[in-house]
Amino acid sequence: MTPFGDKQAGQLSGGNKRKLCCAISLIANPQVEFLDEPTTGVDPVARRSLFKMLKQLRNSSILLTTHRMDEAESLCDKIAIMINGKFVCYGSPGHLKQVYGKGYEIIVHSKDQMGVATAEAAI
Repeated sequence: MTPFGDKQAGQLSGGNKRKLCCAISLIANPQVEFLDEPTTGVDPVARRSLFKMLKQLRNSSILLTTHRMDEAESLCDKIAIMINGKFVCYGSPGHLKQVYGKGYEIIVHSKDQMGVATAEAAI
């Protein structure tokens, strides 16, 4: 954020505003921190930097909302998945992978064999 020290917060890009908000909220090393999609609009380098900073917090609890499972897995000891406003599962990343991490199944219907071969080649 050093290159932006002479700018007002309102003049920053969306990603830089998000980085500034995270930095301000973490400055006092709070006991509880609420982060709502902290890496949305943030570049990959800054995202990794934020992950590193959050992992170094001691004596803090963080409640994180995200659409990114890799982010939750990297940062969280426990994950709750919410669908339509209701918690549908809760557990450690390893537990959730074991129970729900079976991957995807794709079923392709085709009128002729040529369509099936094309679909298989694409997969």
